[in-house]
This record gives sequence, structure tokens and C-alpha cells, in this order.
Amino acid sequence: MLTQPPRRRRAPEALGIDVARRIEQLITQGVLTPGERLNEVALARNLGVSRGPVREAARALEKTGLVTVIMNRGAFVRSLGLDEAMEIYEINAVLFGLASSRAAQSLTAAQAFELRDMVEAMDQAILTDHRERFFEINSGFHAFIFACGRNAEAASLYAGYTRKLMLLRRRSFERPGHMAEANCEHRALMEAMLAGDGARARLLAEAHARLGRARFLDSIGHAAETRAHPASAGKSKTIAKGEDAA
Repeated sequence: MLTQPPRRRRAPEALGIDVARRIEQLITQGVLTPGERLNEVALARNLGVSRGPVREAARALEKTGLVTVIMNRGAFVRSLGLDEAMEIYEINAVLFGLASSRAAQSLTAAQAFELRDMVEAMDQAILTDHRERFFEINSGFHAFIFACGRNAEAASLYAGYTRKLMLLRRRSFERPGHMAEANCEHRALMEAMLAGDGARARLLAEAHARLGRARFLDSIGHAAETRAHPASAGKSKTIAKGEDAA
């Protein structure tokens, strides 16, 4: 009779890293929201682990800026202040400009094909109004440009800052037209990179980051207006539709 070999237990360090990665996904996907307490019992049950790895993961995520651990109270998803978010957008604009400029000067044919493929995939996500898909590809597009730019330190800084912005960044695409605007900017940036124009790529990349900040501010402003005046917001939406049709 054949018997299966016993399963190898994952090392505690590997298990903690895996749990941290899965909790990070829950945070960046908006399942766990800013200010929400990490329920160790519920998370351990849902992730199929004991409470120890969840506690270890919370400490690891505190170092990345996604979680705040308060003594005798527990761990909470970090709330990112508006001022801090604006500062991060400004820093990321410079970093993304640097990466795009460097990538434009050394882009290979295979990398160019990959960029085109991602821009076209985002177009498809816009057509189907698939925001989650758009957000996923959008994040990959930015990360890929950093990989092409071959500056590991800049990529690491950008990844760390962007991880914090994930708490808010999805809201940049909540309003109609925002995804299309962003991908139009992606396409212009891509064309500059394909032309090998590093200076133009830098300018377009920095502008794209700052326009992303403007889209985020527009989204939260619209949300606040809707909460304060739901009836007038609906009326404005109807008027806007009429203007678009005209």
C-alpha cells in the first residue's frame, strides 16, 4: 500500500512572511480598511494558521508603514493623512520621472512589446469598466518601467512609498473618465520611451504622477460632496450626462 510522505512544515520565518503578504493583499485590496483593527482570531482562522504568525505579520507590516501596533490595544490598518499622501505623490513624481528617463535610453524590443501589451490591456479594462483589473495592470505598468530603468534604489524607494499610497490610491479611479485619462497619459509616456526621448519621458512621467494626485483629490472631493448633498450630487450627475450628450 502506497502512503504519502509526511508534509513538510514551513519554517516559522517563511510562514510569517507568507501571512504578512496575504494580509498586505487584504489591505491593498480594501478588504481591511484604514483604521480597522486586525482581528487575530478571525485572520488566523481565515488564513489557516495560528495567532502567532498573524502577530508576527503585524509587526512586519508595521515596518512597511501599512499597520500601526498600539501596546495593549492591538494592530490597526494605518490611516494615511492627506498631507502625507500629497508629499508621497510629489516624491514619487520625481522617482517615476527618473525611472522613465533611464528606461527610455535602454528599452529593448521585448520591453517595448510588454509596455504596449499593458497599455492595450488597460484599454480593454476601461471598455468593460473593470476597475480592479485596471488597477492591477496600472500597478504593473509602473513597476515594469522601474525594472526597465535599472535603478534598484529608486525602485525600492518607489515601492515603499507606493505601498503606503495603496491605502488611498484606488480612489483615483473612482470617477468616470479617470481611468481613460490615466491610460492616455500612459500611452504618451510609452511613445516617448519608444522614441528614446529620455527628457520628454521624464517630463511626461512626472506630469502623470501629479495628475494622478489631482485625480485622487477630485475623487475624495466628489465623495465628500455626495455625502453632504446626495440629492444635488445626483442632479449634477444628470446635468453632466446631458452636457456630454450635447
